[in-house]
Amino acid sequence: MGSRADLHVHTKYSGLARLGFLRFPESVSEPRDVVKQANRKGLSVVCVTDHNTIRGGVLAKDHAKEFPGTEVVIGEEISTLDGELIGLFLNETVPKDLSAAESVDRIRAQGGLTVAPHPFSAHVPGLGSRVDTLNLDALEVLNGGHVDGYANDKAAEHARSGRWATVGGSDSHSLPPIGCSYTEFDGQGAEGLRKSVLNKSTKAGGSPMPIGLHVAWSVEVAFASDRLLIGSLLGRSVEVDEYDVTMKKVRDIGTGKKILAIAGSIVFFVPPIPYLVGIIGQRRIRMMNSGPMHEEDSRKRLI
Repeated sequence: MGSRADLHVHTKYSGLARLGFLRFPESVSEPRDVVKQANRKGLSVVCVTDHNTIRGGVLAKDHAKEFPGTEVVIGEEISTLDGELIGLFLNETVPKDLSAAESVDRIRAQGGLTVAPHPFSAHVPGLGSRVDTLNLDALEVLNGGHVDGYANDKAAEHARSGRWATVGGSDSHSLPPIGCSYTEFDGQGAEGLRKSVLNKSTKAGGSPMPIGLHVAWSVEVAFASDRLLIGSLLGRSVEVDEYDVTMKKVRDIGTGKKILAIAGSIVFFVPPIPYLVGIIGQRRIRMMNSGPMHEEDSRKRLI
Protein backbone atom coordinates (compact mmCIF):
# COMPACT_ATOMS: atom_id res chain seq x y z
CA MET A 1 0.00 0.00 0.00
CA GLY A 2 1.63 3.19 -1.16
CA SER A 3 -0.86 6.00 -0.48
CA ARG A 4 -3.72 7.17 1.69
CA ALA A 5 -7.05 8.76 0.78
CA ASP A 6 -9.93 10.06 2.85
CA LEU A 7 -13.04 9.00 0.95
CA HIS A 8 -15.65 10.85 3.01
CA VAL A 9 -15.22 14.57 3.78
CA HIS A 10 -17.76 17.41 4.00
CA THR A 11 -17.55 21.16 3.43
CA LYS A 12 -19.87 24.07 4.16
CA TYR A 13 -21.91 23.07 1.12
CA SER A 14 -23.38 20.06 2.95
CA GLY A 15 -26.32 22.18 4.09
CA LEU A 16 -28.23 22.15 7.36
CA ALA A 17 -28.96 19.39 9.86
CA ARG A 18 -31.88 19.15 12.25
CA LEU A 19 -31.70 18.23 15.93
CA GLY A 20 -35.18 18.44 17.41
CA PHE A 21 -36.37 21.98 16.71
CA LEU A 22 -32.82 23.25 16.09
CA ARG A 23 -31.18 23.59 12.70
CA PHE A 24 -27.44 24.02 12.33
CA PRO A 25 -24.80 23.74 9.58
CA GLU A 26 -23.51 20.27 8.81
CA SER A 27 -20.11 21.86 8.28
CA VAL A 28 -18.53 25.29 8.07
CA SER A 29 -15.30 24.11 6.39
CA GLU A 30 -14.19 26.02 3.31
CA PRO A 31 -13.27 23.76 0.35
CA ARG A 32 -9.78 25.24 0.09
CA ASP A 33 -9.15 24.61 3.79
CA VAL A 34 -10.21 20.98 3.35
CA VAL A 35 -7.56 20.47 0.67
CA LYS A 36 -4.95 22.28 2.75
CA GLN A 37 -5.68 20.07 5.78
CA ALA A 38 -5.63 16.90 3.69
CA ASN A 39 -2.25 17.94 2.29
CA ARG A 40 -0.95 18.66 5.77
CA LYS A 41 -2.05 15.18 6.85
CA GLY A 42 -0.10 13.63 3.98
CA LEU A 43 -3.14 12.37 2.07
CA SER A 44 -2.60 11.59 -1.60
CA VAL A 45 -6.34 12.01 -2.28
CA VAL A 46 -9.25 13.70 -0.52
CA CYS A 47 -12.79 12.93 -1.71
CA VAL A 48 -15.21 15.79 -1.07
CA THR A 49 -18.64 14.23 -0.56
CA ASP A 50 -21.11 16.92 0.42
CA HIS A 51 -24.76 16.08 0.91
CA ASN A 52 -26.68 16.17 -2.36
CA THR A 53 -24.32 18.49 -4.23
CA ILE A 54 -20.91 18.38 -5.90
CA ARG A 55 -20.37 22.13 -5.38
CA GLY A 56 -17.82 21.71 -2.58
CA GLY A 57 -15.88 19.13 -4.55
CA VAL A 58 -15.73 21.31 -7.65
CA LEU A 59 -14.37 24.25 -5.66
CA ALA A 60 -11.93 22.06 -3.75
CA LYS A 61 -10.56 20.64 -6.99
CA ASP A 62 -9.97 24.17 -8.25
CA HIS A 63 -7.69 24.71 -5.24
CA ALA A 64 -5.81 21.41 -5.50
CA LYS A 65 -3.05 22.94 -7.63
CA GLU A 66 -2.09 25.06 -4.62
CA PHE A 67 -1.23 21.93 -2.62
CA PRO A 68 1.02 19.62 -4.68
CA GLY A 69 0.84 15.99 -3.64
CA THR A 70 -2.88 15.98 -2.83
CA GLU A 71 -5.53 15.41 -5.51
CA VAL A 72 -9.26 16.03 -5.11
CA VAL A 73 -11.96 13.62 -6.20
CA ILE A 74 -15.36 15.23 -6.74
CA GLY A 75 -18.00 13.22 -4.92
CA GLU A 76 -21.41 13.43 -3.33
CA GLU A 77 -23.20 11.75 -0.43
CA ILE A 78 -26.64 11.22 -1.90
CA SER A 79 -29.81 10.95 0.17
CA THR A 80 -31.59 8.13 -1.64
CA LEU A 81 -34.98 6.72 -0.65
CA ASP A 82 -33.17 3.65 0.68
CA GLY A 83 -30.29 5.23 2.60
CA GLU A 84 -27.19 7.27 1.88
CA LEU A 85 -24.93 6.45 -1.04
CA ILE A 86 -21.59 7.98 -2.07
CA GLY A 87 -20.70 8.62 -5.69
CA LEU A 88 -17.07 9.38 -6.56
CA PHE A 89 -15.51 10.81 -9.75
CA LEU A 90 -18.63 12.78 -10.60
CA ASN A 91 -19.11 15.69 -12.96
CA GLU A 92 -22.70 16.54 -12.10
CA THR A 93 -24.94 16.32 -9.04
CA VAL A 94 -27.13 13.25 -8.61
CA PRO A 95 -30.57 14.36 -7.36
CA LYS A 96 -31.71 13.25 -3.92
CA ASP A 97 -34.85 11.20 -3.21
CA LEU A 98 -34.31 8.67 -5.99
CA SER A 99 -34.14 4.96 -5.28
CA ALA A 100 -30.67 3.65 -4.48
CA ALA A 101 -30.70 1.58 -7.68
CA GLU A 102 -31.50 4.62 -9.83
CA SER A 103 -28.85 6.67 -8.02
CA VAL A 104 -26.30 3.96 -8.77
CA ASP A 105 -27.28 4.10 -12.44
CA ARG A 106 -26.84 7.90 -12.45
CA ILE A 107 -23.35 7.52 -10.96
CA ARG A 108 -22.41 4.79 -13.44
CA ALA A 109 -23.57 6.97 -16.34
CA GLN A 110 -20.88 9.49 -15.30
CA GLY A 111 -18.19 6.84 -15.07
CA GLY A 112 -18.21 7.15 -11.29
CA LEU A 113 -17.61 4.72 -8.44
CA THR A 114 -20.26 3.72 -5.91
CA VAL A 115 -19.62 3.41 -2.16
CA ALA A 116 -22.00 2.48 0.66
CA PRO A 117 -21.14 4.76 3.61
CA HIS A 118 -21.84 3.52 7.16
CA PRO A 119 -24.17 0.84 5.68
CA PHE A 120 -25.18 -0.63 9.04
CA SER A 121 -25.48 2.53 11.10
CA ALA A 122 -28.38 2.83 13.52
CA HIS A 123 -28.28 6.62 13.83
CA VAL A 124 -27.69 7.85 10.26
CA PRO A 125 -29.36 6.48 7.12
CA GLY A 126 -27.47 3.46 5.79
CA LEU A 127 -28.34 1.06 2.99
CA GLY A 128 -28.25 -1.96 5.31
CA SER A 129 -28.76 -5.35 3.65
CA ARG A 130 -29.71 -3.60 0.40
CA VAL A 131 -25.98 -3.50 -0.37
CA ASP A 132 -26.37 -7.13 -1.45
CA THR A 133 -28.74 -6.17 -4.27
CA LEU A 134 -26.97 -3.06 -5.59
CA ASN A 135 -24.12 -2.64 -8.04
CA LEU A 136 -21.62 -1.23 -5.55
CA ASP A 137 -17.86 -0.93 -5.80
CA ALA A 138 -17.03 -0.54 -2.12
CA LEU A 139 -18.30 -0.70 1.44
CA GLU A 140 -17.15 1.82 4.02
CA VAL A 141 -15.99 -0.48 6.80
CA LEU A 142 -14.37 2.25 8.91
CA ASN A 143 -16.31 5.48 9.38
CA GLY A 144 -14.59 8.04 11.60
CA GLY A 145 -17.84 9.36 13.01
CA HIS A 146 -19.03 5.99 14.35
CA VAL A 147 -17.61 5.47 17.82
CA ASP A 148 -20.01 2.71 18.90
CA GLY A 149 -18.03 -0.18 17.42
CA TYR A 150 -21.13 -1.93 16.13
CA ALA A 151 -21.63 -0.24 12.74
CA ASN A 152 -18.03 -0.49 11.57
CA ASP A 153 -17.65 -4.07 12.82
CA LYS A 154 -20.87 -5.12 11.10
CA ALA A 155 -19.75 -3.56 7.81
CA ALA A 156 -16.33 -5.22 8.02
CA GLU A 157 -17.93 -8.58 8.74
CA HIS A 158 -20.31 -8.17 5.79
CA ALA A 159 -17.41 -7.29 3.47
CA ARG A 160 -15.50 -10.49 4.24
CA SER A 161 -17.22 -12.10 1.27
CA GLY A 162 -14.72 -10.21 -0.91
CA ARG A 163 -17.47 -8.88 -3.15
CA TRP A 164 -16.57 -5.24 -2.54
CA ALA A 165 -13.50 -3.13 -1.97
CA THR A 166 -13.17 -2.15 1.69
CA VAL A 167 -12.60 1.54 2.36
CA GLY A 168 -12.39 4.03 5.21
CA GLY A 169 -13.29 7.68 5.52
CA SER A 170 -13.33 10.21 8.32
CA ASP A 171 -16.86 11.47 7.57
CA SER A 172 -15.33 14.73 8.72
CA HIS A 173 -17.60 17.75 9.07
CA SER A 174 -14.74 19.91 10.35
CA LEU A 175 -11.03 20.19 9.58
CA PRO A 176 -9.20 18.45 12.47
CA PRO A 177 -10.64 14.92 11.93
CA ILE A 178 -9.73 14.76 8.23
CA GLY A 179 -7.66 11.63 7.69
CA CYS A 180 -8.38 10.04 11.09
CA SER A 181 -9.95 7.15 9.16
CA TYR A 182 -8.63 6.55 5.67
CA THR A 183 -8.20 4.20 2.73
CA GLU A 184 -4.83 2.71 1.86
CA PHE A 185 -4.26 2.02 -1.82
CA ASP A 186 -1.54 1.16 -4.33
CA GLY A 187 -0.08 3.84 -6.56
CA GLN A 188 -0.57 7.58 -6.36
CA GLY A 189 -3.34 10.10 -6.86
CA ALA A 190 -6.92 9.82 -7.97
CA GLU A 191 -6.37 7.31 -10.74
CA GLY A 192 -4.37 5.08 -8.42
CA LEU A 193 -7.30 5.16 -6.01
CA ARG A 194 -9.80 4.35 -8.75
CA LYS A 195 -7.78 1.37 -9.97
CA SER A 196 -7.31 0.04 -6.45
CA VAL A 197 -11.04 0.25 -5.68
CA LEU A 198 -11.90 -1.56 -8.91
CA ASN A 199 -9.23 -4.18 -8.16
CA LYS A 200 -10.57 -4.56 -4.60
CA SER A 201 -7.05 -4.06 -3.27
CA THR A 202 -7.82 -1.19 -0.88
CA LYS A 203 -7.62 -1.41 2.90
CA ALA A 204 -9.25 0.71 5.60
CA GLY A 205 -6.95 2.22 8.22
CA GLY A 206 -6.93 4.63 11.13
CA SER A 207 -9.60 4.86 13.81
CA PRO A 208 -12.83 6.67 14.70
CA MET A 209 -12.36 10.21 15.93
CA PRO A 210 -12.04 10.70 19.71
CA ILE A 211 -14.66 12.65 21.64
CA GLY A 212 -12.45 15.74 21.67
CA LEU A 213 -12.76 16.05 17.89
CA HIS A 214 -16.54 15.60 18.06
CA VAL A 215 -16.67 18.44 20.58
CA ALA A 216 -14.33 20.57 18.47
CA TRP A 217 -16.68 20.18 15.51
CA SER A 218 -19.69 21.26 17.58
CA VAL A 219 -17.88 24.30 18.95
CA GLU A 220 -16.58 25.23 15.51
CA VAL A 221 -20.07 25.10 14.02
CA ALA A 222 -21.56 27.11 16.89
CA PHE A 223 -18.79 29.74 16.76
CA ALA A 224 -18.98 30.16 12.98
CA SER A 225 -22.77 30.37 13.11
CA ASP A 226 -22.61 33.08 15.78
CA ARG A 227 -20.09 35.05 13.73
CA LEU A 228 -22.44 34.97 10.75
CA LEU A 229 -25.43 35.93 12.87
CA ILE A 230 -23.64 38.81 14.57
CA GLY A 231 -22.35 40.06 11.24
CA SER A 232 -25.88 39.96 9.87
CA LEU A 233 -27.23 41.89 12.87
CA LEU A 234 -24.55 44.53 12.38
CA GLY A 235 -25.61 44.94 8.79
CA ARG A 236 -22.45 43.57 7.22
CA SER A 237 -22.93 42.80 3.56
CA VAL A 238 -21.95 39.23 2.71
CA GLU A 239 -22.04 37.83 -0.79
CA VAL A 240 -24.21 34.71 -0.74
CA ASP A 241 -23.24 31.80 -2.96
CA GLU A 242 -26.41 30.33 -4.43
CA TYR A 243 -25.31 26.90 -3.17
CA ASP A 244 -24.52 28.08 0.38
CA VAL A 245 -27.66 27.03 2.26
CA THR A 246 -26.23 28.17 5.60
CA MET A 247 -25.71 31.77 4.50
CA LYS A 248 -29.14 31.88 2.91
CA LYS A 249 -30.68 30.75 6.20
CA VAL A 250 -28.76 33.39 8.17
CA ARG A 251 -29.92 36.05 5.77
CA ASP A 252 -33.56 35.02 5.92
CA ILE A 253 -34.25 34.47 9.65
CA GLY A 254 -35.67 37.30 11.73
CA THR A 255 -33.78 39.52 14.16
CA GLY A 256 -35.41 38.03 17.25
CA LYS A 257 -34.49 34.47 16.28
CA LYS A 258 -30.92 35.54 15.56
CA ILE A 259 -30.58 37.01 19.06
CA LEU A 260 -32.06 33.89 20.66
CA ALA A 261 -29.74 31.64 18.67
CA ILE A 262 -26.67 33.62 19.76
CA ALA A 263 -27.78 33.60 23.41
CA GLY A 264 -28.37 29.86 23.34
CA SER A 265 -24.98 29.12 21.81
CA ILE A 266 -23.16 31.19 24.43
CA VAL A 267 -24.44 28.76 27.05
CA PHE A 268 -23.08 25.88 24.94
CA PHE A 269 -19.56 27.35 25.02
CA VAL A 270 -19.36 27.22 28.84
CA PRO A 271 -17.21 24.28 30.06
CA PRO A 272 -17.92 21.46 30.66
CA ILE A 273 -21.20 21.67 28.72
CA PRO A 274 -19.70 20.80 25.29
CA TYR A 275 -18.06 17.66 26.68
CA LEU A 276 -21.18 16.64 28.60
CA VAL A 277 -23.24 16.98 25.42
CA GLY A 278 -20.65 14.92 23.53
CA ILE A 279 -20.57 12.17 26.17
CA ILE A 280 -24.36 11.96 26.28
CA GLY A 281 -24.52 11.81 22.49
CA GLN A 282 -21.96 9.03 22.26
CA ARG A 283 -23.70 7.05 25.00
CA ARG A 284 -27.00 7.39 23.15
CA ILE A 285 -25.41 6.08 19.94
CA ARG A 286 -23.94 3.09 21.76
CA MET A 287 -27.34 2.29 23.26
CA MET A 288 -28.98 2.49 19.83
CA ASN A 289 -26.42 0.06 18.44
CA SER A 290 -26.33 -2.31 21.42
CA GLY A 291 -28.93 -4.63 19.90
CA PRO A 292 -30.02 -5.71 16.44
CA MET A 293 -30.34 -2.76 14.12
CA HIS A 294 -33.74 -1.90 12.73
CA GLU A 295 -32.81 -0.93 9.17
CA GLU A 296 -36.09 0.77 8.36
CA ASP A 297 -35.69 3.05 11.38
CA SER A 298 -32.10 3.76 10.38
CA ARG A 299 -33.06 4.95 6.93
CA LYS A 300 -35.54 7.41 8.41
CA ARG A 301 -32.99 9.08 10.68
CA LEU A 302 -31.23 12.20 9.46
CA ILE A 303 -27.77 13.41 10.41
